[in-house]
Amino acid sequence: MTLTNDNYFSPEANRSYWSVSQFKEFNKCEACGYASVRGVWERETTDSLLIGSYVDAYFSGEREEFDARYGNLMFKKNGELLSKFVHANDIITRITSDPLMMDYLEGEKQTIMSAELFGVPWKIKMDVYNEKRIVDLKVVKDFEDIYDKGYGWRSWIEYWGYDIQGAVYQKIEQLVTGRDKPLPFFLAAATKEKFPDIKLIQIPQHILDTALKMVEAKIERFDLIKTGEVEPIRCEKCDYCKTTKKLTAPEIYEIKEAE
Repeated sequence: MTLTNDNYFSPEANRSYWSVSQFKEFNKCEACGYASVRGVWERETTDSLLIGSYVDAYFSGEREEFDARYGNLMFKKNGELLSKFVHANDIITRITSDPLMMDYLEGEKQTIMSAELFGVPWKIKMDVYNEKRIVDLKVVKDFEDIYDKGYGWRSWIEYWGYDIQGAVYQKIEQLVTGRDKPLPFFLAAATKEKFPDIKLIQIPQHILDTALKMVEAKIERFDLIKTGEVEPIRCEKCDYCKTTKKLTAPEIYEIKEAE
C-alpha cells in the first residue's frame, strides 16, 4: 500500500508495515503487541499523550486535524481551554522562545518513508527532516532518570526507546536515499514541568548502532508472532495482560525478604 498522512496510522498500514512504536510495544509485551495489531486492544489516550500530541500538532502544522479529533476533550463546558492544554501552550511558548531550538525544528515536517529492513517492511514518519539531520520533538515529564524494574535506573531516552527510534529512522532514510552515511539524529525535548525545561540532544552513533543490532536480533521472532506463526509470550504486568488474565489456581502468600 502507498502510505499517506491519512492512512499512516490505519489498521491496514499497521498490519502491512512495522513501525518503531509497534516494535517497542512487542518488545514490552508480545501479547499486547499482537492484540494491538489484530485490533482487539487499543492504547489508552492519556492526558500525557494528548499534551504531547497537542505540542506536536502545533509544530507540524496539524492543529486543525488535532482539534477536529480531540476538540471534545480540550474545552470546559464554558468554552475555556482545559488547564492541561493551557500548560501545553506554555510548553510551546518555551520552545518557540529559544532560537537554537527553533533552528533545529526547521525542515520538512512529518516526512513519511518506507523500506525493507531485516527482511520486513518498515514505515517511519519523521517530525523534522532535512539534509543536515533528523529531529524528533519530544514532550516528557522531566529529564530525570527513570527506575525500570529488572534494569535499574535508566536515562529517560533509553527508557522510552528513543535510541531505537533514532536508529530505525536514520537507517530507513539511508536505505531510501542511498546516502553513504546516516544522518545524525537529534531530540528536541521539552518537559511538562510547571516551568518547562528544554534540551537539544544528539544521540551518538555508537548508541544508535547498538539499538539497531537489538532490533535486528528480535524482529524475526516478533514478525512471526505478528503473522500468527508463533505464540506470543504474556508479560502479565501490562494493562492488556491484566485485563485478559485468567486465574488457574489460588496463589500461596509468602513473606518476601527485604532487598
